[in-house]
Amino acid sequence: MVTELTRIGQMKIQQMAFMIIAVFLFFMLVGLFFINWQFKDVKGSYAELQKDQAISSLSVIAGMPELNCEDRVDLCLDEDKLKVMSGNFSDAYLDLWPVASIKVYKVYPAFEESVECPALNCNYYDIYDGGQTNLKEYSTYVSICNRVKESGYVYDKCGVGKLVAGVKINEEE
Repeated sequence: MVTELTRIGQMKIQQMAFMIIAVFLFFMLVGLFFINWQFKDVKGSYAELQKDQAISSLSVIAGMPELNCEDRVDLCLDEDKLKVMSGNFSDAYLDLWPVASIKVYKVYPAFEESVECPALNCNYYDIYDGGQTNLKEYSTYVSICNRVKESGYVYDKCGVGKLVAGVKINEEE
C-alpha cells in the first residue's frame, strides 16, 4: 500500500512538473510573439524617421552656403555654385552631406533631353553620389538663380528647379 501511495504521489509530481513546463513554454511563445510584434514596429519607426530626415534635409541642403543664393532667399540655389559642386568638388564634403545622394534638375525653362553639368546648356546637376544602390528619393522645388548683366543692369535670372535627395533604404523592405 505504501508503494501504491508512493507511485501515485510520484505520478502527481510528474503531472505537476509537466504542467509547469507547459505553462512556461506557453508564456515563452507569447513573449516571442510580443517581441516580434514590437520589433516590426521599430522597423516601421526607423523607416519613418529616415523619411522625415530626408525631407528635412532638403531645406537644410538648399540653405547651405555652398549652394544657396547670396541674398539668403529660402529654397534658392545659385547656379554658379551648382556648376562648381557638380564637377566632383563635392567629394571634399563627404561628411557634410546628411543624405546618400543629391541631384538638381532644371524644370523651367523646359528642356528636351537631360544634359549633365558641367556642359554647355546643361540642365542636370549631380552634386553628390555616395555610391549606394538601394535609394529612395525625395524632392522639393527650388529657384535656380544666376546673376547676369544685361543692358547695363545686374540682376538675378531665375528658373524653376527640383532638388532631389536620396536616402539609403534597408534591403528587407
